[in-house]
Amino acid sequence: MSTTNRPRSQTGPTCLDLSRAEAWVVHHVALSALTDDGESSHAPQPWWALETAQKLEAGVRSFTQFEGWRLRVELLAYAADLSTPDGDAAVARTVGDRLERSFAPAPPAIENDMAVDQALRPDLD
Repeated sequence: MSTTNRPRSQTGPTCLDLSRAEAWVVHHVALSALTDDGESSHAPQPWWALETAQKLEAGVRSFTQFEGWRLRVELLAYAADLSTPDGDAAVARTVGDRLERSFAPAPPAIENDMAVDQALRPDLD
């Protein structure tokens, strides 16, 4: 992530101004993380995806720093997926870029964990 004016340890959620199309793509990505067929039925659902979906369904557009980091990774992976429609991919990249500017960079350990999570996702092969 690039350097931002946000403090490293941001407190409180950050509100993102999302268009209807952007909110739809973010919601779709969150739901996809929740309904991933590759996960065991006993595996816990990713809390950040559940929180994101619930917030969007309630009309809330505020996200914590960690949610922002996770969303960015998931949105960029969705945008890079060749099966993603071009319009959705462009929207996902736009929101991913906005998230990068809105939040402090993720610490290397978290970036690495998120990269490992992405590599282990069978639906992204």
